[in-house]
Amino acid sequence: MSAILAAAAVAIAAAAAASLAPVRGVFRAALALLFGLGIWSAGYCVALFAAGADPRVRLVKDALLVAAGTGVLLLRPARPAAAQTHESGFTRSTLRWPAYALAVTAVLATAFFAEHTIRHPDGGWDAWAIWNLRARFLARGGAGFRAAFSPELLFWAHRDYPLLLPGVVAQAFLLFRSESPWVPAAVSYSFAASAVALLGAAVRELRGPGWGALAALALLSTPCFVGFASNQQADVPVGAFVLAACSLIALALESAQPRTLLPAGFAASLAAWTKNEGALYLGCLAAGLLVTRWAPPRERVRGLFRFGLGALPLLLLLAWFKLRVAHESDLFGEPTAARLLDPGRWGELLAGLLRRIVYFQDWALWLVAGIALFAISLLRLPRRPAARVVGVAIALALAVTLAVYVIQPHPLLWFFRASIDRVLIQLWPSALLALVLVLASQPAGGTSPNSGAAVDRAGASPSPQASANDR
Repeated sequence: MSAILAAAAVAIAAAAAASLAPVRGVFRAALALLFGLGIWSAGYCVALFAAGADPRVRLVKDALLVAAGTGVLLLRPARPAAAQTHESGFTRSTLRWPAYALAVTAVLATAFFAEHTIRHPDGGWDAWAIWNLRARFLARGGAGFRAAFSPELLFWAHRDYPLLLPGVVAQAFLLFRSESPWVPAAVSYSFAASAVALLGAAVRELRGPGWGALAALALLSTPCFVGFASNQQADVPVGAFVLAACSLIALALESAQPRTLLPAGFAASLAAWTKNEGALYLGCLAAGLLVTRWAPPRERVRGLFRFGLGALPLLLLLAWFKLRVAHESDLFGEPTAARLLDPGRWGELLAGLLRRIVYFQDWALWLVAGIALFAISLLRLPRRPAARVVGVAIALALAVTLAVYVIQPHPLLWFFRASIDRVLIQLWPSALLALVLVLASQPAGGTSPNSGAAVDRAGASPSPQASANDR
């Protein structure tokens, strides 16, 4: 009974949250899976801290999610989905090979994931020492679950990390009454598959089916993507939620549907509830929406308000968690101004960064080629607001991350080498989205009824936002 109710809670909450976005098909399915798991985990954490670890609390929580999701689905007025794209610059024959290559790559990636999980059932070091460790604390602890956040824990366990991933895994442990290593592996596979499907579907919606297949293929064939996914760590889930936020922002700007910024903010807040870096990415996306000239200033402020409104519920949960449960961090425990102004540390960091760009998980040419292509494209192709917003957010995130490396108290190169690859894989799916948005133009058959081109054909004056999208 509890498993059926939990499945219903995930499915109905997922459908209700995804209904806020004017998308359909694979795009909506991928969003729904991400939103459903995120809401299920957040609800569990609220119920756990508010009412305890009694199994009846989880039943009531799932019942409330079912009721709330059903209410949203019944009361929400029907809204048309964004117009499907039809032309993408690919002929019918050339559309086939990216799809075939993607299908073959997906089968191979699944086989590699299974093989890696068989050889390393506990995942990577961080999965064993942080994410699955905390999930086991929550599943086994009962009334003593707060021991998972004890100050006596080694800082390697990072008790300050948010709880989206441990919350999903802990509930699965309890539902199946087993702590089989295949449980967190299945959760990790779900997030990785959602990221690939979401990137392909979002690019298909925005730029056509050919580009969608190529974008998904680029992510899935990135050599370390499957490795990070099978390590059962939080980096791929963070990347999936950031990608969801970036995709919805791009859709909002290019289809002149600013209400889509509401679920975009919610997706970004799920990234913040997954890992500390997610809060940084949320702030950078908000800054990108505000400073990039995709609309007049008043419209940008309204868009930022919608984005923040969508993020508000989980930001309140995150703030409570940081202030009341896990308010200490090993990164900011000592004075840092002297480190920030130390030119020696910046020089050391720059040398390490240049080396890492060339030698990133043995797939240097992917990253170097992406950076070079993006830089060349920005100089030669028309400016596109959606690409600029996502690109500005990624650039800001990397800049702030470099400053964090300088001010944190651990040995700089050791800390940098241990974490930079994870930062890059978190941003890589969104970087691929931005790159395709720059390279490819909007398909002629996929123009939204509210876009500038459609309004011009109707003989009316386009809205300021639609005009900005066409520049």
